[in-house]
Amino acid sequence: MSKKQRLFFFALLLAAQFLYFPINKLVKGGGILQFPWDAHIPLWSVWAVPYLLSLLWWFGSFIWAAWKMDGQLFRAFVAATLAVILSSYLIYIFYPTYLERPQVTGNGWTVDLIRFIYSQDRSYNVFPSGHTYTSVLIALFWSKWYPEKRWLWIGITVIVLLSTLFTGQHYTADLLGGTLLAWAGYRYGLWYAEKKHPPLNPEP
Repeated sequence: MSKKQRLFFFALLLAAQFLYFPINKLVKGGGILQFPWDAHIPLWSVWAVPYLLSLLWWFGSFIWAAWKMDGQLFRAFVAATLAVILSSYLIYIFYPTYLERPQVTGNGWTVDLIRFIYSQDRSYNVFPSGHTYTSVLIALFWSKWYPEKRWLWIGITVIVLLSTLFTGQHYTADLLGGTLLAWAGYRYGLWYAEKKHPPLNPEP
């Protein structure tokens, strides 16, 4: 894969991610997907830190993949990520869901981060969780790319998923939906890359 192709696919991934924001601003109505135990999950403002840092993790991961990932695996990653992102947007538009955020009280820089998150992100586009499917996709592909560091990728993903709950940004169902969508996208991406761009030297 040429450098121009890699740069194009990197830009395509970023463009797809940024479509989230106009959809988030325009979606209205819908329902709430909430389990009984979701009402007992506390708001823990310190989790705003990993929640926001995850955005840098994704951006850095996309750059890393475009720069270093094997061409075949990178094609699979791009196909999987685009399929998952666009599928989630269709769900956001045609089957919108929202959440009832907890009341933010108190002071402190982590509480201010929660208020910042709430001011920038409306309480829509919650099922499936974008934080979940993006992080799980990265963990799946990075586990295939660097299998010896699998537990590191899993650990990062678990922290991100917990941060979506403890910041009051998602319910448990949103995480389940995001995980399942990411897994389906992962399998699709591998299939697509194998079908459309079979390796020159296939394994015996």
